[in-house]
Amino acid sequence: MDKLKNDLRTSLMANMDVSVVNEQVWQLPVATYGASFARVKRLKMDILMKMLLLAFQEADIRRAATLADMLFVEELFIRDLIDKMQHSLLIRLGSKGYELTDKGYGHLEKGIFEEAVDGGEALISYSAVHDDYRLLVKSSSELDDTLVVYRYALEGQADSERIHELLSTEKNSAEEGFQVIVTDITDCEQLDTEAIPCIEFQLYDQKQDIFYARVWNTRTSAWDETLEKQIEEREIVQWREAMEQEQVEA
Repeated sequence: MDKLKNDLRTSLMANMDVSVVNEQVWQLPVATYGASFARVKRLKMDILMKMLLLAFQEADIRRAATLADMLFVEELFIRDLIDKMQHSLLIRLGSKGYELTDKGYGHLEKGIFEEAVDGGEALISYSAVHDDYRLLVKSSSELDDTLVVYRYALEGQADSERIHELLSTEKNSAEEGFQVIVTDITDCEQLDTEAIPCIEFQLYDQKQDIFYARVWNTRTSAWDETLEKQIEEREIVQWREAMEQEQVEA
């Protein structure tokens, strides 16, 4: 960390007009959530399934054998397809025979079929000060008692809709003829709080007569404009007042 801090300070002071007024290292708390999600396989509806749905829509049919005779298809094949459509909630058995559900009408109109597949699990990090969700490969460091916590840290609750959006972006996939889509977040639980070390520099540009902050976020390995703006909005006036007071006392 010391080497990184020295390297950053050197790069900032490459401009001879810039001086470092203050510097510090602190930790940014970031919540880690474990999320479970459901998925479906979405594909174009085949001709036979479409014919069955149309038949159930137009006629009172209770027996797979009736459809097999109408369509000249093996009864066992028709029965398996009916079982699949019932399991997917496209049809139900009513008093007069099989009938389409609202979902069945919607799928028939769009010409698609969705079949449930195994769900999944993911680690999600949430930084409240950034209002930012990210997918994690694994959880990293816990809070470090040797570093102070960011003075403007915030707490926030996980938003299932935002997590769904993230997982849809990261986990949806497409192959020839079908897609696998995240449909729902089935569970979301906070696991722990990570500590992201950040290096802060408070700077003064003598030529432009301005104060400003630079904050290096070790997770992203980049300057963090969000944190810099938060600090500047709250503290620049104090930095200038402190400098003016020092000049008076001198």
